[in-house]
Amino acid sequence: MAKARKKKRLFIISIIVAALIAACAAVYFGFRTDKITYVGNSHYSNEEMTSRIFGNDTPNTVLYTLFGNKKKTIPFIQKYDVEIQWPRGMYITVYEKAVIGYIRYMGCNMYFDKDGIVVESSTETFEKVPEIIGLKFNSIVLDSKLEVGDDEVFRHILDLTQSFDKYNLDVSKVYFDSSDNVILYIDEVKVYLGKSDDYTDKLFELKQMETKFAGLKGSLYMQDYTKDSSSIIFKKDEYN
Repeated sequence: MAKARKKKRLFIISIIVAALIAACAAVYFGFRTDKITYVGNSHYSNEEMTSRIFGNDTPNTVLYTLFGNKKKTIPFIQKYDVEIQWPRGMYITVYEKAVIGYIRYMGCNMYFDKDGIVVESSTETFEKVPEIIGLKFNSIVLDSKLEVGDDEVFRHILDLTQSFDKYNLDVSKVYFDSSDNVILYIDEVKVYLGKSDDYTDKLFELKQMETKFAGLKGSLYMQDYTKDSSSIIFKKDEYN
């Protein structure tokens, strides 16, 4: 009789274990995501965002709801919100830190926003975010404002970078000399814009000319260009 009861208990336990395994397998395989939609991300591709949030494993909607709500810290991302679209989908809204440029400092790239606040430190560089050269400062502190003497320079940088985006200009560096004259670096060409409160006309014209100096190495002088005077000179480097 005792053996029969023991066998019955073992049978019941095995049934329970098998049911638990089957339930776990059903949850694991039945709720693995087959579609993740991202909005708001430009620094990282969808694949990069998935890797940074979920690692190398395919996320699971049930497991994420139960255990995965601890948000990851991701460079250049202010926050992200995950909305589960049952049974196998996710909709992720990404809120990026708005950076307009970076300064090299002590081996790192210090990225700052339109107000001059240093929002991120990284060894990486990103497309559409130019290096800013020529600003004078004593030190840089993360989450603090760059002390450069004249905050108006941040407005100029914002105006420039917005125009770069508008005209799809691939500018890698922006240099401000001691008189606040602006020089742009596009591939192997230095573009001298001079000093102005509005660079829109010059940058529009620069876009029209871009194909003419593509692949060349030299300097493009646009300091004196206006709508009424097309005074533009290109000097090819003599060693090119």
